[in-house]
Amino acid sequence: MPQEIISGDRSQEALSLTEKIREQERARIARDLHDELGAHLTGIKMALGQLRESLAQATGMEQQRDQAHYAEQLIDEAGDAMHGIIDDLCPPIVEFGLAEALEWQSRMFTRQTGIVCRQRCGEGLDALEEFEVITLFRIVREALNNVAKYAQADNVLLTVARAGDTLSLRIEDDGCGFAPAPALHNGHGLGNMRRRAQALGGTLQLDSAPGKGTVIRVEIPVAR
Repeated sequence: MPQEIISGDRSQEALSLTEKIREQERARIARDLHDELGAHLTGIKMALGQLRESLAQATGMEQQRDQAHYAEQLIDEAGDAMHGIIDDLCPPIVEFGLAEALEWQSRMFTRQTGIVCRQRCGEGLDALEEFEVITLFRIVREALNNVAKYAQADNVLLTVARAGDTLSLRIEDDGCGFAPAPALHNGHGLGNMRRRAQALGGTLQLDSAPGKGTVIRVEIPVAR
């Protein structure tokens, strides 16, 4: 199948620093959303609950009571949306390591899309740094998002293995495939995956062709 290989360059160190700063800022925003906005939403919901109970005891206030109840539902929806944003900014699951994060992501992807997603993780992943875990996790999320949008696949397999000083991540689907070169220049999130692989000092290889499915391989150095 046609292949595109994207390698790190001389600016890898600067790119890595930039990505680390971005992750720190994402984490800060996530904390602020949880602590500040979360507290305000909780307070508003409590106030609405008290208002609804007061209206329930009054006569001729059925419409106002229903409106208060509807406002409570909107607050719940806002809270769900907020937690979704927090999860995108700083996924809590990465604190448990790459294997646990990928297992959780596989289950969620299958539940949300109906596409069967399996994962195989080898040994030697516990020593990965947090930045490595979250960056690889974001690559997987971007790839799965592409599968859900474009691949028309039935199955996806995530494989992570470590051999000496190299960690390999493979994302394979049995979908419709595509021509790699135009996609790399026109989006599909491949630019984000390329940048993140480079930030880890690694490479990203894309194998695909129309009707042949797609394989994404990421290799990063993990010498310690």
